[in-house]
Amino acid sequence: MIRLVVRRVAWAIAIAWFVVTATFVLVAAIPADPARALAGPHATAEELARVRAAYCLDEGVLVRYGCYVGRVAHGDLGESYRTRRPVAELLAAHAGPTAQLALAALVLQLLFGVPLGVVAAVRRGRWPDAASGLVGLIGASAPTFVVGAVLAWLGAYRFGWFPIAGAGTGGVLDRLWHLTLPALTLAAAGTAYYARVVRGGLVEALAADHVRTARAKGLRESRVVLRHGLRGALGPLVTLAGLDLGALLGGAVVTETIFAWPGLGRELLAATLELDIPVILGVTLVGALFVSVANLVADLVVLWLDPRAREEL
Repeated sequence: MIRLVVRRVAWAIAIAWFVVTATFVLVAAIPADPARALAGPHATAEELARVRAAYCLDEGVLVRYGCYVGRVAHGDLGESYRTRRPVAELLAAHAGPTAQLALAALVLQLLFGVPLGVVAAVRRGRWPDAASGLVGLIGASAPTFVVGAVLAWLGAYRFGWFPIAGAGTGGVLDRLWHLTLPALTLAAAGTAYYARVVRGGLVEALAADHVRTARAKGLRESRVVLRHGLRGALGPLVTLAGLDLGALLGGAVVTETIFAWPGLGRELLAATLELDIPVILGVTLVGALFVSVANLVADLVVLWLDPRAREEL
């Protein structure tokens, strides 16, 4: 177990470094001048020169990369070109709403996706299986911006059940009310995919020898399915949920933009449009770390669920 944690931590550091480096190279390849975006369209040549010198933009790509890595090694993510605020402060302000949205979407995916998959597996080849497959197909094929627009029109504009934008400023209930539509939008595709994963894993698990033995002992079918079948089918789902949680915590750009949700995804979009390099790299770094930590947690849960996985370590 300790070896797994150490290995995963080492991989997390390596992945975060690779992702940030790749993002830095891609941003550096953009045919635009960050100094011009920082100083404004009417800046003089002298002003541009001062900005480039202050932000290490007058050097080559390797020197600029070295400047950035050196700052990160000392815990300094730089300063936003747009707001002149420290990037760490911006990330701290927007990470909370993104975490709320990501966790809510993941909970909805599990609440809807797992029962759909169980019903489809138990009633395989019958109409519940076909209905579950149809729902899954619709949910997986509908683009996020379409789902978000439809839910915003129906839930907020047409019937007025939910607020259309923002994260809410009142108590817990007000924040949950604002969270409903963005979370449902973000969970639509994941719910469909989770249902297919659970169905496939449960169908395979119910054909195992230990499940047939449990049935031969006269156990209730519900107990056979939930205790002996579903537990063995949850390993792939937990791994998938860990990947999803890391990706969602990195920021859901489309959903946060549609509902004006003050999270990392919306901040990343604004930074990209204005070539705010420190913010782009900061959000990328946080996203990579989130994915790595979520994968570590998922691996530990899989080890707890499946004793066979522990034997392979």
